[in-house]
Amino acid sequence: MSFSELGLNEAFAATIHAAGYENPTELQKQLIPLITQNQSVIIWTQSASGKTGAFLIPAINYILNNPLEEHRHARILILTSRRDRVNQINYTIKRLLGDEQQIRSGFIVSGRPYQPQMRLLRRPLDLMIATPGRLNDLVDNNKADFSKLEMLIIDDLSAIYHKGLHGLINKILSERTSACPAIVFVRKEEEVSNYARAILAGAQELEVEEDKNPLLQIPQVVHLADDYTHKIALMDHLLDEFAGEPTYIFTVTNKTAKALAESLANHGHAAEVAASLAEEERDPSINPILIYADQDNDKPVLRGDEHIINFELPAKVEDYEARFGSLPTDSREEAVIAVVLPRERENLKRIEDYLGDSIEQCTLPGLAPLEHTSNFTPSVRSPRSHNGGQNQRNHSQNPGQNRGRSNSGQGQSRDNRERRDNNRGGQTNNRSQYDKPRQDNNDPNRQQQRKGPYGRMNNGGQQQTRRNDTGSGGNGNYSQPRRPHYPNANMQNRDGGNRGYEIGDWEKKQDYASTTPQDKNAGDKKVVIRYKEKRRIITNS
Repeated sequence: MSFSELGLNEAFAATIHAAGYENPTELQKQLIPLITQNQSVIIWTQSASGKTGAFLIPAINYILNNPLEEHRHARILILTSRRDRVNQINYTIKRLLGDEQQIRSGFIVSGRPYQPQMRLLRRPLDLMIATPGRLNDLVDNNKADFSKLEMLIIDDLSAIYHKGLHGLINKILSERTSACPAIVFVRKEEEVSNYARAILAGAQELEVEEDKNPLLQIPQVVHLADDYTHKIALMDHLLDEFAGEPTYIFTVTNKTAKALAESLANHGHAAEVAASLAEEERDPSINPILIYADQDNDKPVLRGDEHIINFELPAKVEDYEARFGSLPTDSREEAVIAVVLPRERENLKRIEDYLGDSIEQCTLPGLAPLEHTSNFTPSVRSPRSHNGGQNQRNHSQNPGQNRGRSNSGQGQSRDNRERRDNNRGGQTNNRSQYDKPRQDNNDPNRQQQRKGPYGRMNNGGQQQTRRNDTGSGGNGNYSQPRRPHYPNANMQNRDGGNRGYEIGDWEKKQDYASTTPQDKNAGDKKVVIRYKEKRRIITNS
């Protein structure tokens, strides 16, 4: 069965398919037709696959089929108990609609100024997403009117009830009209079940088997990276934020794990590959940063309070799920982070299809990806030459230099290079190696001009400049809440951004560690030079 068979708008059904939703889940098959028929429904599940799409797809379809140019207040209200769910729902809306935003939406959450949210309540929104705590404050100040609601969706009635905010639910239901359906997701608990049946008498009841998959109950975020260097920059920033706290990093191969350990060592982080350590040395108190490779078939015992970073995404969802087999999901609030390259986008899509929901994509200040698009399709950036085409001028000034080489041969060589770059999935450098100016082999400074791995200078070179938290070499006045990778923190999403930073700032020739007086951890940062010591031994010999 496809989404077009569920009675949806044909154009919207095509957009859903283009967004990557190929076939509806079991919950979506049963719930979408009931909502399109304008019926109130109680769903006895909380973690069924495809839950977000199950209520967002018919809600957006209703807005598209019933457009209103002149109206006040929100037409559809979605209540959810957590701030990270607000971000996830907002991101899913944009993914379902594609590039053209066809509806007006807004969100109300705690931690934001009151005045803009008061004005938001009076704006003609098609869809509003809100957490009950802040919305309840606005209701107490008589700033909310629910008499014009056309649909009410409660994402987790059980959590709202246990927080003592069921009075807000009663007020909304008392003000709504009889034509306004209510869609409520409830866990099967006796007290909450009786309350749900009491406030929604005569509603359809739908029971879907709970998914025991722990992935559905783990908060997850994605950071997009342009290439390996960008990945290392993101890792350096995140590990600086963790400040020596227990961190587990997952890779696919053992080779990548060893290369990652060396890269992090060059940035001052003592990371160890777990497979090379004895069992007693894998204690986080001894080695706080441990790297586990799927290839080694060795998984850590997770307690639930550690940081988890997926440096690589496996091709099989089963391998991704196996990484978190021992992770307790009951009280997990820390987000599992994935750093994704363009060539790993298909692996991410498989995981999202398996979950039935999209994973929120976030950015860090000054480390936003260049490919900052909704589809995130890899692209090949054409190589740039020095000084606006220096090579072409050299050829024109020395006509005899290329004697004996035909123009067709040069074109064929360039075509081969471009084809090779395409096969690499767009992971090319900004400047092609063929466009670099020739260097004199007798130049005594040539050794100092060579760059080491990931853009660092070898053997002295020019003095490193260290990046402060402004991301662009500013005065370091930017202040950001600690650990922006938490979904319930003030993290920037892909479309929010920060005006103090520009996309691609991370590419500037600066280090990624802060030395501003505001950075308390800068002086305590351990610099690991074991790999550089090996190079010294070889040089002296």
